Amino acid sequence: MKAVVALLALVAAANAGLISAPATVIARAPALDSAVIKSDRLGGNFAYSVSEAHAYTATQPIIQHVAQPVAVSYSAPQVVQQVVAAPAVRTVAVAQPVAYAHQQVVAQQLVAAPAYRTVSIAQPTILAGNVPAATVRIA
Repeated sequence: MKAVVALLALVAAANAGLISAPATVIARAPALDSAVIKSDRLGGNFAYSVSEAHAYTATQPIIQHVAQPVAVSYSAPQVVQQVVAAPAVRTVAVAQPVAYAHQQVVAQQLVAAPAYRTVSIAQPTILAGNVPAATVRIA
């Protein structure tokens, strides 16, 4: 009886870290098929031969741990402000300030320049047999 218990304990310890995974599955993949068409001229006749190769893929399931999102809420502790006593204020009597006479500064003369120039072009005068002339006046 002890031997059976020891054997079962040994088997349980050996299988403790193993996860039984599904086996690899072989499936048809028509998108990967290939075909070769060969034509020969034998005598005066045409002969065609077709070679087809069917494609198979081996799919192995991937077993992985998928993390599930968990709702988490955080609460911060209430902030307690420290009360600090204000420093003592010392008042001192000061003499009245002395008033000084300041020299007043006035602009001497303003120089004004024209803001813009206007250019007017008169209508050309057309004289019979002459080239038209334009008069330009700058104001």
